[in-house]
Amino acid sequence: MSRRILKVALLMIASFFVTPMFVACDSDEQNVPQMNQVQVSAPKSVPIVKVDEFTAPASTEITTEKAKLYAKASAGLVELGVRWSEKIDKASDTEKIQILNAYNVARDQLCARVGLAGIAEYNWITTVALPDPKNKATFEAAGLRTNN
Repeated sequence: MSRRILKVALLMIASFFVTPMFVACDSDEQNVPQMNQVQVSAPKSVPIVKVDEFTAPASTEITTEKAKLYAKASAGLVELGVRWSEKIDKASDTEKIQILNAYNVARDQLCARVGLAGIAEYNWITTVALPDPKNKATFEAAGLRTNN
């Protein structure tokens, strides 16, 4: 009989502590976090930017500012190439085409975000402006060395 009394006593003590918690749930004074207090770290996605149409200029000379943008784009494209080549190497043959298409979009976006008119302007600078000896000092002022 003493065990029965002990069990009843323990249940009564437990209910004494549990009951206020249930009553508190209905209370308006409860401290409920507001939505602005809850912070969730969501991945940042960057929207696609508009890529300006590129028309080759009549002159092959470029400004120091364009040379600096070209240098930024070059560094970014090297990093992008390293990352995407790993994806391409691991992909199946059917996935490689999709990855290459996405890679072309990524290159265009990178150049546009830097300030060029997409990969088209970058390619023009690489093939036309960079080899032009008139631009040697401009590229060197931007931190690039040329072969001419």
